[in-house]
Amino acid sequence: MGVLNIGGTLMSGWACDRFGAKFPIAAYYLLRGVSLVVLPFFETTAALFTFAAVYGLNDISTLPATTSLTARVYGRYSVGELSGWIFFAHQIGSAVGSLLSGVFYERFGDYTLAFHSAAALAFVATALVLAIPDKTARAGALASAPGR
Repeated sequence: MGVLNIGGTLMSGWACDRFGAKFPIAAYYLLRGVSLVVLPFFETTAALFTFAAVYGLNDISTLPATTSLTARVYGRYSVGELSGWIFFAHQIGSAVGSLLSGVFYERFGDYTLAFHSAAALAFVATALVLAIPDKTARAGALASAPGR
């Protein structure tokens, strides 16, 4: 997964530079959600490796897309501080998700509910990203364009 994170991140940066960040990040969250829905049903090593490959390409690919979308919406001069808050919130979500995954495992004997809960949050994230008005993303991109 770690090696594929590198490729996914580089491809994400390339996609965001060419297509904007909104649709790539929505696609990443959607793919993440779908992969987490099906993960509990994988029973073979080959299926697990397939999940690891898909998730590895997708996992860190959200970082350049999130940073790019933040710059496009809020302008490039706010990216540092806003990225700090975004990733702080991410760490809080990761801590809560880890805790709840353990609670779900203790209560239900497996991680299916944890995976499906994470998938549901990924689907919500997809919808929220798609709800960002295109004119806002374009205006932010114009405001942060070189020479402006």
